[in-house]
Amino acid sequence: MMTETQVAPGSGGAIPRRAAGLFLERSGSADRRFGLLALGMGLPWMAYTRLYFWLHPRGLTTAPSLFMHLTGRPDPLCGLTRTFAWMWRGDVLHAMLAYPLGPAIFAVFFPFLGYAGFVVTGSPAVRVRLPTWAGRAILAVVVLLIAANWTAKLLWLGV
Repeated sequence: MMTETQVAPGSGGAIPRRAAGLFLERSGSADRRFGLLALGMGLPWMAYTRLYFWLHPRGLTTAPSLFMHLTGRPDPLCGLTRTFAWMWRGDVLHAMLAYPLGPAIFAVFFPFLGYAGFVVTGSPAVRVRLPTWAGRAILAVVVLLIAANWTAKLLWLGV
């Protein structure tokens, strides 16, 4: 493991490698493009989920996924739109029945969109540097949570 004073391999000794942690750095054009993409997709989707219960009876919502058509079973993200729609109404129970992890994702989505908006305006970007093992552990936890969520939908919730 490298420390703050060691040099990253292949850098020619010019760029020291930072330790693990959170860092604020000037946002570049790639950060602003990411922010625009996140806002360009996230804001219309939030509007769609906000209007879902008005759109659905009028036949203006999207059809089930290709995965559902082919297998007859929901895909791992099936129910997330309905979860957001229930959360807009403040009904956490129905939201959890549609997608057990949905209320947590809904709660995280607002700060994510706010961050994207700040980055687009040129505010500093947050950089997360983790040791390899920590990144792998976080990925494993996320995959396990999605698998548990999908299992709950398939088995216990009868979807």
